[in-house]
Amino acid sequence: MAVAMIALLLLPFVSQADTPVVQGKTESATAEPTGDDAVQPKFIWGILIKFAATKAFETFGEWTVNKLFKGMAQPLTLPRGAAVSQPGAAVFAPTPKDATPILPNITDTAPSAPLVVENGKESYQGALLALLVLQPGGRTLKVRPISEGFKSGEKFRIRIGTTFDGDLTLDNIDPQGQRSRLYPENAEQIVKIKGGAPVILPLEKDGFFEFDDVAGEEKLVISLRDPRAVGEAAAPGLAHRHETEQGTGLLQDISAGKFPSIAESIALQHRQ
Repeated sequence: MAVAMIALLLLPFVSQADTPVVQGKTESATAEPTGDDAVQPKFIWGILIKFAATKAFETFGEWTVNKLFKGMAQPLTLPRGAAVSQPGAAVFAPTPKDATPILPNITDTAPSAPLVVENGKESYQGALLALLVLQPGGRTLKVRPISEGFKSGEKFRIRIGTTFDGDLTLDNIDPQGQRSRLYPENAEQIVKIKGGAPVILPLEKDGFFEFDDVAGEEKLVISLRDPRAVGEAAAPGLAHRHETEQGTGLLQDISAGKFPSIAESIALQHRQ
């Protein structure tokens, strides 16, 4: 059976004017909760936020706006030249010898336990993922949540921001269920990313991914783990998914002595 491949394309650079920088506060607070949900202000993922304990994704949303986007609302269409990683946010590194593939572990069920801080540790860690799809004409990118997937022939980049420092890889699962490395192309490498800093993949200047138009369902697997999430130290629970126009939020419950280990699978949709 023919297998669709993902190609890394280095497209001709289209000059774009720098996007304006909008200054915003790097600390923000939600409305002061009252009643049984009221808690003292906490530092969550490096941001001081007053929050209702049971609203984990609302707090995560505050973090993404303030930490990743500097307090400004993000447009759903970006100039092509704006899709760049923050300086120093990501580097290639050798694959850890004890790393094993993460099986996709996402659920649409909302978190039921509260987001808390105990002994300086948050009870959830997470990531915000978005597809940046090249639009006709090649000058703009459309922001999509991960769940929307792709259609054959679309060229896209992936934007990711995390609450923790992590090791990231992209894999392909072919129609026969075989899994292989896509990015970095060298299986002896990973991408190390810093928490709280937007990263755009591919890291190569103006590079794009593309699914070829070949029959059969393909899946792109985005794997992200804390370097300490090895063996029994890897958090065993599912990551909770929450969709917004700005992307796909993923939160994983982290208990004492455990570290985040998250994989999201995205299907190739043969839409015309």
